[in-house]
Amino acid sequence: MYCVIDIGSNTIRLVIFRQDAGILTPVLSSKTTAGLAGYVDKKNCLSREGIRRLISVLRKYRDVTAMLPDCPLYPFATASLRNIVNTDQVLETVWRETGLGIQVLSGYEEAMLDYRGAIRRASLQSGILADVGGGSTELVVFRDRTVLAAHSLPVGSLNLYSACVGDLIPKKKELREMREKVCAMMRSALPPVDGCLGQPLCGVGGTARAALALYQNLNKADGAAPAFYPRSFLDDVLAMAAGEPRKLMRRILKVAPERVHTLVPGILILQCAAEIYQSERIFTSPCGVREGYLSFMLEKEGISCD
Repeated sequence: MYCVIDIGSNTIRLVIFRQDAGILTPVLSSKTTAGLAGYVDKKNCLSREGIRRLISVLRKYRDVTAMLPDCPLYPFATASLRNIVNTDQVLETVWRETGLGIQVLSGYEEAMLDYRGAIRRASLQSGILADVGGGSTELVVFRDRTVLAAHSLPVGSLNLYSACVGDLIPKKKELREMREKVCAMMRSALPPVDGCLGQPLCGVGGTARAALALYQNLNKADGAAPAFYPRSFLDDVLAMAAGEPRKLMRRILKVAPERVHTLVPGILILQCAAEIYQSERIFTSPCGVREGYLSFMLEKEGISCD
C-alpha cells in the first residue's frame, strides 16, 4: 500500500492506495477542510495561524500512517503553497514540526499529473481537461491521447469566491463579473486549439465531482453515475443561482455542504472552459492529480503502474 497527502487551498486529503496488478485503487480516504487560502495575508504569506492549521492536520494524518509502517508516504502541495511568498519558511517549519517533506508542484506539473491520473484509464481520446481547485485551475488540451497544451490559472473556486462574492450564493452582478474575469483569463492563457473544439470536457477534482452529484440530485439520478452530462446543466445551475439562490443553496447542502460557498464559483469556471472550447458534454473523472502523482513517483522508483 501507498499513502498520499494532497495539500490543497481548500482541503487537505489523505488517501491510502492499494496496488493490484499494477492498478492503483484507493482503499481509504480522509478529507479535512482546512481553508488554507483564507489564511493568506495581504503580503501573500501564509500566516502563523495558517501554518499551525496545516501542521495540526498533517500531524493527524502522520499518526494515521504511522500505524502502517510499511506504507510509504508521499505528501505534495499545489496552489496552497505554490502561490505564497513564504513557501520555504512553511516547508522548513512543517519539516521541523512533523518530519514530513512536502513536494510543491508547479502549475504545469500539476496540470500534467492531472492528465496522467485522469486520462490513462478513461475512454476519452480528445478533449479539454479542467481541474478546478480552491486556488488554481489546471487546463490541458489533448488530441488522440497526446497533450497539445497545458496551463495553470491562478484562479480557483475558493479564491474566486473570496474576491468576488459577498454572500453564500453569488448575485447576478457578481456572476457576471466573475464570468468576465475567468473567461478573459482563459482565452488569454490557453486560446482554443484547432481540431479540439467541440470535444468533451473532462472535469477533475472536488468541484467536478460535486457538480456531478448536484446533477444527479436535481435529475433524481439515484443509480450509477452517468458517464456524461450536458453542458446545459452548468448553464442551468448559474441561472438558478441568479434567480432561485435559496433553492440552489438547499440542493448544494444536500450533496456537498462543505462546498456551499465555493461550488457555484467552481461551476462557473467549468462553464467558461466548456463554452470557450465548445464542449457540449461533461465527463467527470474519478481520478486526478493524486493518482497521477503517485504513479509518477512509483515509476521513478521502478514500480510500474497502469
